[in-house]
Amino acid sequence: MRELTLRVPREAVEDVLDRLLPLVPGGVREVPRNRDVELRLRGEPLPNRDELISAAGRWPHELSEREVPDDWRERRLLDYRPEAIGGRLVVRPDWAPAPGDATLDIVLSEASAFGAGTHPTTRTCLELLLQARPLGSFADLGCGTGVLAILAAKLGWRPVVAIDIQPESIEAIAANAAANGVSVDARSVDLSSQGPPAADGFAANVPSALHQRISASLPTPVPRLAVLGGYRPTDAGDVLAGYAACGLRAARELQRDGWAVALLERD
Repeated sequence: MRELTLRVPREAVEDVLDRLLPLVPGGVREVPRNRDVELRLRGEPLPNRDELISAAGRWPHELSEREVPDDWRERRLLDYRPEAIGGRLVVRPDWAPAPGDATLDIVLSEASAFGAGTHPTTRTCLELLLQARPLGSFADLGCGTGVLAILAAKLGWRPVVAIDIQPESIEAIAANAAANGVSVDARSVDLSSQGPPAADGFAANVPSALHQRISASLPTPVPRLAVLGGYRPTDAGDVLAGYAACGLRAARELQRDGWAVALLERD
């Protein structure tokens, strides 16, 4: 199968697609590459090179061509590019090969309905957790796949608990923890009506309303460290104020792609 790729800056994508899509009945696949996006076109018929250059317009661009396998499984492996989080962690689907040079490697089942740790707020929470010194027990609140719990266990937090209301999440955590060779106690808990378990540190990558509930029901003694995500910058003031009221204050605050993340430490 023939594939053409037009690489343009992120800010050019909408403008270029306006001219490109009428030329490609089969559609265009967008693949982010740092500050650029690759616009990939496969199959036949495809526009010629002059038409693609014209679609790029005034924007800087790179045009390339290659043959790709007809089998989608082989194409998936061909396109896979591991990206190290925090310079030393790779989170990969279970069909991808293990990286040879990553300090830490987490594999997640693609069958899970809860993603693979690629959402901007999840990635940033992982970055902050990588920077934190293990202090004892850890709880991952609203855990989804359990990727933060798994990283905590790999970093040396003990014991590690993962909390979620969805039964599917509990099943996914058990499978993912086993695949990564770590011990995680997965529990089905409704954090909107029950307080979180006692722990020395915790992560909560959840909506702002649930943060308000968690901060109001933290057990005593208050955890020494927290990694927060899942809320918008406009809600950051209220979220952080709730935790500050119980003695957890922001040591770092970050914003990524419209989301806010923070690392808190106990006074």
